[in-house]
Amino acid sequence: MKSKSVILIAGVLLIMLVLQLVFVSQTLKKTVNKQIAGEKTFGVPIPDRNALVEPPEKASGFQDPQIYAKAIILMDVKSSYVMYSKNAIEKVPIASTTKIMTAIVVLEDHFDKLNDVVTISYPMIAVEGSDIKLQVGEQITVENLLKGLLIMSGNDTAYAIATYFGGKDKFVSHMNDKVKNLGLIDTQLKDPAGLDDTGYSTAHDLAILATYAMRNDKFREIVKMSETSISSVNGNIIHELKSSNRLIKSDEQLYYPLATGIKTGFTYEAGHCLVSAANKNDHEILSVILNTNENTILASAKESKKLLEWGFNNWTWQ
Repeated sequence: MKSKSVILIAGVLLIMLVLQLVFVSQTLKKTVNKQIAGEKTFGVPIPDRNALVEPPEKASGFQDPQIYAKAIILMDVKSSYVMYSKNAIEKVPIASTTKIMTAIVVLEDHFDKLNDVVTISYPMIAVEGSDIKLQVGEQITVENLLKGLLIMSGNDTAYAIATYFGGKDKFVSHMNDKVKNLGLIDTQLKDPAGLDDTGYSTAHDLAILATYAMRNDKFREIVKMSETSISSVNGNIIHELKSSNRLIKSDEQLYYPLATGIKTGFTYEAGHCLVSAANKNDHEILSVILNTNENTILASAKESKKLLEWGFNNWTWQ
């Protein structure tokens, strides 16, 4: 009898444990689903965040924004709370927004080498798309290459950086190591410039990555620059850099004074993309717009500005 009682008690305890595990699993699933839907729950944890922050609250009577793009997300930076999303976990090519990760690899793994001098070779500049007109034989610092990468979205600067730090394959491997470290489970990068459209991410993963990147003071400083000049180390070659992000350019019709960055992107497959951020009264929100419906050079800035304005107009912070 005693043996049967022990078996019975053990069986009951096992059933209770299984039920508890099921409950925890369902709760976590509901939390993630609510987060993607924009309901009130704390956001996806971001590495090194020390404490949870109260997310913003929806204003009464608000309506969803009318944003015309394939994948969209709006996130409160401090709490990482999703304020709005559409197809936010759909894997899509992300074009030059890839360069956010390229910059992070440099700033975290090679920060002590920003003053290193890179001698430009032909393979570094034999790339298509946007560039800053690097010249064969030119000697230029890593920091200036980083500015060309983030301000003017130079594909030549991306490949110059990757080549200098071990070659494309090794550098991209480091990029994907950081993808894993940040828990970006729906991201796989294939090159340092974002030209390879078999690489992919999601609006949600990009928001997490950009939020993380904006914690780096040097990154934040550079992505807010609307224009600057950089030169070769001997001063003989000058590169005038003008930002590809229309939200931060005061002479553009879509200029948004609250904007703080971040990065544009375009390929024919990825469409027009923009990861952007804006700050109002010490509250920063971050928008990701991927593949706008409208195929124009203004489209990503136009949709991003609408989304950022909607965020500040329809949400309140404690």
